[in-house]
Parts: sequence; C-alpha cells; structure tokens
Amino acid sequence: MTPVLRYLFPVILIVFLTCTNPPAAFSFDEPMQSIKTGNITGVYYAAGSAVAKMHNRKLKEYNLRLLAEASEGSIANIQDVAEGAAPFGIAQANALYSAKRGESFWQGEPQDKLRSVLGLYMEDFTIVAAVDAGINSMADLKGKTVNIGELGSMDAIQAIRLFNGLGLDPENDLTITEKPTYEASELLQSGDIDAYFYTVGHPNLSIKEASSGERKIMIVAPERDIVDLFDKKAEYLGTNDIPVDYYADIANKAPIHTLSVKAILFSHADTDEQIVYNIVKEVFENLDLFKRQHPAFANLTPEILSTRLIVPLHPGAERFFKEVGLLR
Repeated sequence: MTPVLRYLFPVILIVFLTCTNPPAAFSFDEPMQSIKTGNITGVYYAAGSAVAKMHNRKLKEYNLRLLAEASEGSIANIQDVAEGAAPFGIAQANALYSAKRGESFWQGEPQDKLRSVLGLYMEDFTIVAAVDAGINSMADLKGKTVNIGELGSMDAIQAIRLFNGLGLDPENDLTITEKPTYEASELLQSGDIDAYFYTVGHPNLSIKEASSGERKIMIVAPERDIVDLFDKKAEYLGTNDIPVDYYADIANKAPIHTLSVKAILFSHADTDEQIVYNIVKEVFENLDLFKRQHPAFANLTPEILSTRLIVPLHPGAERFFKEVGLLR
C-alpha cells in the first residue's frame, strides 16, 4: 500500500460505508441530500465536502444535511442528476457544455434539465511526464506511450481534441492507453507509460504520489499557440498557471501555464429553490472559511463563483446573485 493510500485508508472506509449503506453507518435525525463528487483523492470530493460543511453549519435552521458522495466523476454525476438519482453534482464545464448541446457522451440527447449553482475552482489541463522520456512539449509526445483516461471520459475526449489541434494523429503518432486516471501515477513509475493527461485542480494527491517515486517526473507546458487557440475557440475553456510549490519533488521550478476548465456545482431544474439558495448563501457568506478547506480554492472570488457557469442558473442561485448585486 502506498503512503498516500495508507494515510487515506480510514477515510476510504468511511466513504465506502457512507455511500453503500448510509443508515447503517450513521444515524441522522434530519433529511439528507447528496452531492455527487469524484474519487476521494481528487478535489471534487474536497469541494463537495466543503460545500456541505458550509451548509451544515446551520443544520438546525435548515433541517437538511448535505453529504459529499464519492462517484466516477463528471459524466456519471451529470447522468445521475439528469435522471433524478441525485439532487446535486460537480462536473467540468466542458462536460456540462457537451451535455447541454447533446454532444460526445450525450450525442443527440441534449440534457435540458441541468441548472448551475456555483463555480467552484479552476481545473487545469495537466500533462505529467517522466523526465527520462524527453517530453518537453506536447509535440514531444509523438512516438510516446500516453495514458489519456478511460474511454469516453472527459479527460480522454479533451486529450484527443488537443492532439488534433496540434496535428498529432492519435492512432499513428502515439501509443494510447485508456486506463483510469487514478492508476496513472503507478503506470508511470512502473515504466508502462511515458506520460498521462489529467484535468484536475491543484494540488492533487495523485500527482503528489507520482512525484514521490524513483522515476523523476515533470509537468509539461502545452505550446502557447495551442493554449491561445483553444482559449479563444471554446467558451468553456480558460487559462491558468499550475503552482509547483506543493510538488517539491517534480523537476519544474516555475508555474506551468496551461488550459483550464471550471469545476461547477450543478443541480436538476426541479431541485428545491430554497435549498439551492441556502447553499449559495452559505458559501458566499463564509467564503474565507470555504477557501481554507483546500489549497485549490485559495483564489476563489465572487466572480468565479457566479460567472461562466455554462448551463442556465438555478432559480435559487439566481435569486441570491441578484440580491447581492452580481446579477441584474
């Protein structure tokens, strides 16, 4: 068992019990609703937990307990919320964009019942590579073995789009593997791959774990013209700098400029308006405390929380944003 997993094992056990049999694990008097998040080592889970914490500070007043629930990520969360299996989820802006338009995983089936609640933080398009593989730019990926995430995942879809933008043929110019991203750090250290793609908030435990192995790693900066091209082309993309202070063992010594997408808390159109209003209110009114829940939240502003949310605003969020002057 790796050091990170050994540290996280008690947390994993609690999450497993919570997700598989909540009544047996905990006894709560008040009603409960879940926020579908992601793998517990990722920032989605931390974000869902932070939102729940802000709301649950007024548990007696609201008579509702929010719980962060581990999940398979953006696509699964969108499906669960769209089908009414969960009231809230967290997803990447590009996944919500595709769902709204009926593209990619939702080809021909636009999801018109999704509503945005809050922008949470920026997730950065991250290329992790072994230093000994000689990959100093995306162009250097040619001829290498690269993991892009599971088939159909947003990581895989975005990686293919970037390959095409760079003029790389995924079938002929690279050897592509499609293993789950949580396996990528081990695959890199074992020499099975040269690099992997991961769209994630930083700092991230998986990348921290990858950097602690014997094989030295680095984060590759995409070519500036590719970043500028996609930033202008796609409304769901932006740019950001990946900080390196947290990753003491990687080769990079300066922040890495890259593309980014916003992680968004969303809900179903039929989710109770007052519940959504209360969630937004508690995050805004406790923003300093919220930002301290994870380093990825450190640069959050009211603008990030309330703009470029891709799908229509939920009425509860819209009501709060109007009250505080963020919307007219």
